[in-house]
Amino acid sequence: MNILYGVAEYFPLVKTGGLGDAAGAFTSTLSKKHKVSVVLPGYSKIDRKQYGFKKIENLKLSIPIGEKEVEGFVEKAEINENLTIYLICNDGYFNRENLFGDGITPYKDNAERFLFFSRGILELACYLKKIDVIHLNDWHTAIGMFYLKEFYKKMGKINPQTKSVFTIHNLGYQGIFWQYDMYLLNIDWKYFNPEGLEFYNHINYLKSGILYSDIITTVSPTYAKEIQTPEFGFGLDGVLRKRSKDLYGILNGVDYSVWHPWRDKLIPFKYNRKTFEKKLKNKIHVQKELGLEIKPEKPLLVMVSRLSEQKGIDLITPVFDMLVELGVQIIILGTGDKKYIDFFNWKEHQFKGTVVGYMAYDEAVAHKLYAAGDIYLMPSKYEPCGLSQMYAMKYGTVPVVRNTGGLKDTVIDIEEGTDKATGFKFEYYSPYAFYEAVRKAVNTYKNDRETFNKLALNGMDTKFTWEKTVKEYLRLYR
Repeated sequence: MNILYGVAEYFPLVKTGGLGDAAGAFTSTLSKKHKVSVVLPGYSKIDRKQYGFKKIENLKLSIPIGEKEVEGFVEKAEINENLTIYLICNDGYFNRENLFGDGITPYKDNAERFLFFSRGILELACYLKKIDVIHLNDWHTAIGMFYLKEFYKKMGKINPQTKSVFTIHNLGYQGIFWQYDMYLLNIDWKYFNPEGLEFYNHINYLKSGILYSDIITTVSPTYAKEIQTPEFGFGLDGVLRKRSKDLYGILNGVDYSVWHPWRDKLIPFKYNRKTFEKKLKNKIHVQKELGLEIKPEKPLLVMVSRLSEQKGIDLITPVFDMLVELGVQIIILGTGDKKYIDFFNWKEHQFKGTVVGYMAYDEAVAHKLYAAGDIYLMPSKYEPCGLSQMYAMKYGTVPVVRNTGGLKDTVIDIEEGTDKATGFKFEYYSPYAFYEAVRKAVNTYKNDRETFNKLALNGMDTKFTWEKTVKEYLRLYR
């Protein structure tokens, strides 16, 4: 099959989080047997020389946005026989410091930027012609589904037999813009209604992806059910329930060529389940490198995360001092909300040698923490799939997670029996429930190391492969 895959970030070219990881690994696996064209915005951050990008001279973009025609062009790099990457380029939109905003507020013209990108994907589809499936991801590309169905297919620019798949990676981010941005879209106001693009008197790009695609997927079976409820639906649960027969939850995989302690180039001491004792050397290395007291016997709690309420940071802060009193060391790596950055910086100062607040994202340090940690913290308010808990388990770092979304689907609680258990779960979204789960994990580490190590080794045995994910997607494509 010939698949056109549109996404806003893509590892290893450019990424801010899990979307980039997932897109890179999924398409790489898919391209082993099928032709895949990946389409990205032409961000200035992408190293054109490294990947050999060249401009397609006979493809010029001219996309109407409001009263103006915005010009652009397309660059192309062939990664292998079946995998080609295209960049939708316009320096005014994509030659910027960051991808989506300054880290606190989104860029004010994101409605325009990602309208241009989404229309650019469809113009590329017209140029490439024989496309079997157009697969778009998250709000950044979602408005493309509207144009595909209502214009490009009806006008015969794209074959009506071309099918469309839209994947929701995180329903919490929807691309909501004020109603007067309707003029940017150059479409009839008849589409601005509750059955169309309107969402509480705003335009909702993600909603258009849900309404106008042939099939909708999301990144875990549990999350597919959760988003059809008011608690997790972010106002779109009704729309999703209407399309429930077209909604599928398919668990993301892990790229074990990158995330595996036996072959990880970024950790100082490689190990596997047979040489599990070498994990301790990674812990000591990190203690030295990040300025913790060299106390190998102390449980090391680690977290690599976006610092936001979604990730459950507001459960950690009220009980943080109580966690330290359990006799542990804690390292938090991440960027995000300023109030959380200030909090963890203060706690590092307050508990020097016991706590590290590494307030940045560093890929190499992230790998080292997965290898060094004893316990991994992931108390998410909601979690569509989550990759961090899968990485942690493969590195023998036992996760403490909330029983939601992909965490529910991937971590087996100790109460289900130590023969298969891989971690500790808690149900209620409260600081106390989180603290009790961590306390249980720490006590198991200190007082029943045999059981704790069994959980760690069970985690190392888990396999969440992209091959399985791709197989399920191919069934949907067909």
